[in-house]
Amino acid sequence: MNNENRKNKKLFIALIACAAAAAIAIIAVSVVLGVTASREALPVDDPGGIVQDDQTPDDQDQPDDQQPEEPDDQQPDLNEPDDPTSGELVYGAPLDAYELGQACVTDELVWSNTLHWYSTHNGTDFHAEAGTPVMAIVAGEVTEVKYTTQEGYVVTVKGEDGYTAIYKSLSADTLVEAGDAVSVGTQLGYVSDSMTSEQSDGPHLHLEVLDESGAYIDPMTLLGETEK
Repeated sequence: MNNENRKNKKLFIALIACAAAAAIAIIAVSVVLGVTASREALPVDDPGGIVQDDQTPDDQDQPDDQQPEEPDDQQPDLNEPDDPTSGELVYGAPLDAYELGQACVTDELVWSNTLHWYSTHNGTDFHAEAGTPVMAIVAGEVTEVKYTTQEGYVVTVKGEDGYTAIYKSLSADTLVEAGDAVSVGTQLGYVSDSMTSEQSDGPHLHLEVLDESGAYIDPMTLLGETEK
């Protein structure tokens, strides 16, 4: 009798344990289902929710106005000069026809037939008939027109090359004024014998050229001519 009671008691305890376990399992399943339902109920645009975007930034279409611009095929060539006509300066003869007289001599003394003494000769003499047109040898600006007894009528031109050309022994009817712009071949005046310090040499143009430092140079180094 006692053994049977013990068996019944153990069976009763086992049933209670099974019932408790079943209750715990039911509660756990209910909790899981409730959490899942609450997550599914969240709106898509809820700030607390996580919105997945299947498109990556690279896949998204850009607006038309933000599309990268095509490179300009007509880019300026930095190797091209600003002025395609620029180049070396052109020099021209001061007279259409002439014979060379006394050359430019700055490093030794030469005899003057007019003054009857030795002195330097800072220019080149171009002999021609009186009234022969005298022309600018290089483009530039007239800086002075004057008359002196020894030099006669004089026109000075500051050239675009930085040199200064001085045309002496011109006639009184000079054709330019200070401030005038001249080009190669612009007529400045006429040949005469107004330069009294060389009057014995007859009508001629006495042409002097000074470099940027103010030193005399031989005009023929620019003209590269001997006689016309």
